[in-house]
This record gives sequence, C-alpha cells and structure tokens, in this order.
Amino acid sequence: MDASNATAKSMRDITTTKLAALSARRQTFEAERKRIQAAVAVTEDVQKRVQVLLTAFDHLEIEKPQDLSTANLHRFLHQSRHDPSLSASMLLGWQAKLESALDVRARRDEHALLFGRIVMEWLENSENNLNAVPGDALDTGESFEQIGSQAMHDQRKEWESIVFAQHTAAEPQRITTYLEQLFGSTEQSGKLALSPLENLRKSMASFELGHLTQASLSTCIEGLLLTELLSEQKKKALADFSNNSLILGEMMDVLNMQIDALESWTWGSEAIPVVVRRALNGKYRVYMEEEIIQALLLYHIGMKWALQLKVAFTAFFHSGAWLQSSRKPMSASARRHRQDHGLSTSQSSTVRNERRDQFIDQYFMAQLPNSDDTTVDEYDDEDDDQQTNRKSAIALNQSLLHLISTEALTQTHLYGNFTILQSDFRWFGPSLPHPTILTVLRFFGMKPFWLDFLEKFMKAPMKFTQDGPDTSTHVRQCGVPIQHRLSAALGEAVLFCLDFAVSKSTETNLYRVHDDLWFWGSKPAAVTAWQTMQEFADVMGLSLNPSKTGALEVRKAGTVEDQPSDLAGLPTGDTQSGFLKMDPRGRWVLDYSQVEKHIKQVQKELSASPSVFAWVQAWNAYVARFFSRSFGEPARCLGQPHMDMAIEAHEKIEKAIFGPDGLSGGNVLEHLRHMLSERFGVADIPDGFFYFPVELGGLGLRNPVIPLLLRYKNNEKNPRDLIERAFEHEEERYNRDGKSFEEGNTFNVSKHVESFMTFDEYVAFAEETSSHLQRAYTELLDMPTEEPVDRETTNYLDSTDLYETWMLELYGGEIKQKYGGLAMGESRLLPIGLVKMLQKERVRWQN
Repeated sequence: MDASNATAKSMRDITTTKLAALSARRQTFEAERKRIQAAVAVTEDVQKRVQVLLTAFDHLEIEKPQDLSTANLHRFLHQSRHDPSLSASMLLGWQAKLESALDVRARRDEHALLFGRIVMEWLENSENNLNAVPGDALDTGESFEQIGSQAMHDQRKEWESIVFAQHTAAEPQRITTYLEQLFGSTEQSGKLALSPLENLRKSMASFELGHLTQASLSTCIEGLLLTELLSEQKKKALADFSNNSLILGEMMDVLNMQIDALESWTWGSEAIPVVVRRALNGKYRVYMEEEIIQALLLYHIGMKWALQLKVAFTAFFHSGAWLQSSRKPMSASARRHRQDHGLSTSQSSTVRNERRDQFIDQYFMAQLPNSDDTTVDEYDDEDDDQQTNRKSAIALNQSLLHLISTEALTQTHLYGNFTILQSDFRWFGPSLPHPTILTVLRFFGMKPFWLDFLEKFMKAPMKFTQDGPDTSTHVRQCGVPIQHRLSAALGEAVLFCLDFAVSKSTETNLYRVHDDLWFWGSKPAAVTAWQTMQEFADVMGLSLNPSKTGALEVRKAGTVEDQPSDLAGLPTGDTQSGFLKMDPRGRWVLDYSQVEKHIKQVQKELSASPSVFAWVQAWNAYVARFFSRSFGEPARCLGQPHMDMAIEAHEKIEKAIFGPDGLSGGNVLEHLRHMLSERFGVADIPDGFFYFPVELGGLGLRNPVIPLLLRYKNNEKNPRDLIERAFEHEEERYNRDGKSFEEGNTFNVSKHVESFMTFDEYVAFAEETSSHLQRAYTELLDMPTEEPVDRETTNYLDSTDLYETWMLELYGGEIKQKYGGLAMGESRLLPIGLVKMLQKERVRWQN
C-alpha cells in the first residue's frame, strides 16, 4: 500500500472510530436523559424536580445554560426551601432552562452523528472517482455548450491533426528576416555600451542551470503539485515524500545526476501516457501524465529558464527600446508653452506613469515568475485560491476587465472616443510550430546545447491511455505540452516579439493574459495594432481565432446615436469577457443566452452529484465561483449598476435551476432538505446548517449574492462621477494657478507671456499633467470596500471574515436557540480533518 492510500485509509479508520464512539455516547446519554425525564415526571414538588435536574448536570457532561450558573443555582435552591418569597414561577423557569439544556445536548449529539454520516457518504463516493478536473484549457473558444462524448472526440481529433502533423507554415528564414527588421533599430551598439538586443543575447547566453538543493526541490514539488502532470496517486505520494527529508535527499541526488548528464536526456523508451479531461468550464484538455522524477527535472529546468527570460525581457523593456506614450503626447512646443506659464511638465503622479507601472508590474510577461519561490500554476484558469505572490490568470482577467472599463471612462472623457480590439490565437499551445520557437530563441542568442534539448523536449512520444493498452504511439511534431513551466517560457518568448512589435508600431502596450490579446486607444492605433497582429501570426505560422476576435468604438455619452462608429480596417465581432459584452457606451452587459446554456449543464452536474457534500462542492464551484467570476468582480469603475445586473442574474439562475423543468424544491435550501430527508431520514433542519462553515458543523454552502451585497453600499452609483470630480478639482487648481500668475507670484514665467493660458490648454495633456485624474484613475480600479453588518450574535467572536459574519448574524439566532450556541456540535466529535482533506480535491465532472 502506498503512502497516499495509507493516509486515506487512516482518515477513514479514524472517522469510523469517532462515529462509533459518538453513537455509543449518544445511546448512553439518551438512556440517562429518559431516566432523568421519568424521575422529573413523577416528582410533584418543583424544588425537588429542579434538584433532580441539577444533580444530573453535576454528573453528566452537559453544557450548562449560558445565562444560568449551576453553582449559584445550588445556593438559590437552598434559599427557596426557607424563603417563601421565592416564587414558584422562578423555580419553574429554572426547571425549563435545565430541561432545555438536556434537549440541546441531545440535538448536538444527533447533529454530530448526522454530520459524520454525510462526510462518510462523501468519502465513499470520492474513493470511487479519482478523475479530478484539471487546470488549463485547450482553448478553442468554446465552452459548456460543447458537452458529451462527441464533443470530446471532435476536439481530440482536431488536436491530433495539429499536434501530430508536420508544420509547414513556419519558415525559419522568413522569421529571422522579420525579427531582424523588428529588432534592427535596437541592435547597433555604441563604443562603450551594448544595445538592448545585445544585452538580451548576452543574458540568454549566460544561462546556467545549476544543481538542485533541498529547498529548491521543495519549491519544485509545491509547483508540480499545482499541475495535472501527475496522476492523483502520484500527487498524493509526492505530497507525502515532501515531508520526508531522507526521501528528499535521495530524490535530489538522482535529479542532480540527471542534470549532469543532460546532454543525453530523452523521454525514455516508452511513450508518455496522455489523457483527455474536462475542466470546470466544460473545455476538453489533453494532459501528459509523467513519472515523478521526470516531471520534477523538467519543472526545475522550466523554472530556471522562465526566470532567465523574465529578467532578460524586463531589462529590454527598461532599455529605452520599448516605446510608450500617452494617446495625446505632449509635444515640444506644448511643453515650452506650459513652461512659459511657470507650470511643471514633469509630474510623477499621472495617468501615463500609473499605466506604465501597472503594465510592467501586472501584465508584462505575466506568465513568467518573478522569483524561484513562485509556485502558482501558470496555466491555471480555475483555481484562484492559491497562496502566491503573483496574480493567477483568473485574477489577471478580472483586473483587465476593470482596467478596460477605467480606460474607456478616462479616454471617452478626454478624447470623446475609445477603440478596443480583442483577439487570441487558435489552439495556441498545440499549434505553436517547433521551427518558430527554435528560430526565435536562436535569434535571441540561446546556445545550441539548449536548442537541442528543447527540440527533444517538444518531440515527446505519446499515447492515449483511454484507448487501451494496445494503442499506438505518436511523436509530437507541433506545439508544446500543457502546464509545463518550460512550455510557458517558450510561448512567452515567441509572444514577446508580438508585444514589442505592437509597442514599436503604435507606441502603446498590448495587454495579454496567455494568448488572449487586448489593445485599446485611438482608432488609427487600433488599426495599426491589428495589422501588426496579422503580420506576426502569418510570419510565425499561427492563426488568429475569428470566434474570439472583434473590435468596438465607444463614444462619449450623447454622441453614440449621432455618429455611427466607423470600424474600417478592424475585425468584426463582439468584445467580450466571460459572459459579458461591451456595448457602445463602454458598459459590460450580460449575455444571458450564454448563461442559459450553462444552467442546463449545471442542472445535470448537480443531479449527478453522488453525495450531499459533493453536491455542495459542485454548487460552490459552478454557481458561487464560476458564474460570479464570469459576471465580473465588483469594482468602482463598474459601479452599482453592474452589481445590480449580477444580483439579478444570480436570482434568475437559482429560479431556473430549481424551476418547473429543473431540480425539485424551488430553491437551493429546500432541494438540499429533500436530499437529506431522502438519504438520512432527517427533518426540521435549520437554514444555518447549510450555510455555516464546516468548523461549526455546517455544510459550507456559499451564497453568491452576499459578497456583492457586502460591497454594494460603498460602490459608485455612477462611476463617471469620479472623472467629473477630478476635473472639478483640476479647475480649482487652474483658478489658483491663474490667480497666482495674475498677482505675479508665479516663478519662471516667460517675459513674452501676458495672460494665463485657457482651461482647455491647461488640461489638454491631462494624462501627463493631472494628479487629480491619476487619483480618479486608480480609484476606479479599486474594489469597493466591504461594509460589515452589525455584530450582535457574533460580538464575542474574533472572525474577520465579513461573509462568514453576515451568515452567522443572519442565521445565528435560530442556531443558538436550537443548539445552545453557534457550534452545532462539539468540534472534537466532528470529522473536520477528513472534510478538509476532501475539500482539497477539485470538483469533478459526474456526467
């Protein structure tokens, strides 16, 4: 038995033992409770009834009523025997409280037993289903509507036609010529300094892999466990290995021996198993399942090369070769004009500088790590809960959505219009030609040793295990394997050329998340960017994806109907993110037709969930997380209207899921109540049980509306007001500067200037001069702060989770009345450890 199975069996045995002990304890207590109740029933004197109950509390493990001290009660009872003024009603009150506490203990034990049975149901079904949902997509631009085995076979067939075919569209000489023209202006060096391109080549040539240490091996293990390159059994085994220093030492020695013999490295004599799996969003993906040592070696190499490329490309960005300017840059004459009026032309807090800083910090080469302790899965577009110092693809997409809205608000105010262009590459990872990768890296100065190694890495022998043991082996001829650090590095090296080409041709940045491309600014700049993208794709042997390509011109309010947009030279198609499309006013609006297709699939998945906890996990993944992300996270640039749209959408989703043609119950709680009644024979379940965290004995069901309501009050009713207020402050500053000028208190004024400039001249280059506009720009990007509910039920808790506090305040009164407190069972009796272990597994498709 391997270590991972031993751990699972141990957890099962511990939980089974705990439940058996709990059942025995409950039976013993129930017998005692009946005896006590019988004794009370036959006792006529109220003082003696209280004494019977009080004696029972002294001898049994029963939690005392919160507002009653049993020590005091003994003394009060003594007083009542000799003090006629102590009323019978007071004694009856004490009796009622003690009897209620007996009932609370019974309900808590009953709840703990129910909770354990629900968890064991989850464990038993979990052990029968080991095909976890993987991380990244073979992104074809399709999603949930492509479901069922036929869609899987169709996508696999297309994937094979790309990956196993010799690519002829990429011509190394043509690529080299293109790169020489693109980087030619940066190549010529002076006598004393190297050019940006020469520095880049020097950095590439200086690469050294180095040996692994136990610390760096641990980092590799952490990163590898976030991928789907290992089977579930191998993942669990590797997680166990990471806690054993002796095994780590042996693994490190073997890996360093392989590093020393890297020149003779191969994939081995047998083909690597590959499997087709389905992701949370419904996309099918092809994964290699590698041996542990092989996967760790490649992860280490990939990490080191990714770091080297990030350093080299970042240095190139800061070299002066990378062109960035405002949409309306300040000319030399305009700069002199401001200086002649005694105004500064070198503000630091400006939109132009903010935009540049955010680009380099968040978006530039975002798929490459900043340090070797970064363990985020570069390809993961599903799980944003990882502890990392870098944003996941999910977080980047959300930030990008907010940035686009902020730019639309800013640019339409400044220039009256805003043009946005969106595209991506069709099957980018699988279709990336090997000659393209090798030619680009050769141009950048990579040594032949590494070029040879990469060619062997890319030409992996593979076979589909799902086809049976006799399936044939195929050697990859095109593309790079998914979820490899090395694959991410190779893809980024190629796309770096596109980033620079767009910057060079437009003096504006191209924003990317993987191979999703976004560009915005003036219409002429967008047309140029589109031409640059098309040329790059043609030269590199890639194809842009028509289904995810589109453009839109946003006009300032009041001009949309008057002047129809002219998008000549730009692609047709919607501008969309998740379930959202941008309208001509720059608002993200919900495409509910997409939501409806996903609802049907969610109904199937929930219906097929084999256990109550699996059902809850599926609800949390699909409804509370997937739908919420697809609607866009709240931000001040989106305002309350966007939150209203998302809240209304969630209402429609729940009504549709539990509608006449959907699941039973009418709503999520009633459906779960029906499940519990059917499976466990229980009734009279309080609402809080479903929403409370598992630590308190709840199911941890997530309500997707509460996170929106927490931030609603502090969001903008009209985001455009922030821009308007910025220019009101700018006008106040203009008046102060004008008054100072007229009074002769302004320094460095040219003697040829007789009167102060107009307000239009003053704000003509606001992106480069206005700190007020920069402040509004950054505020628009912020998420509104959460507004906590008043704490009454939970005023004694230390919890800082405002979502949890909302739920505890909403349902806490009912729970406290039934269970004597917010905890529905004693924590030591609940299998919390087993729940935490099962929650680490990703949500699985049942259909």
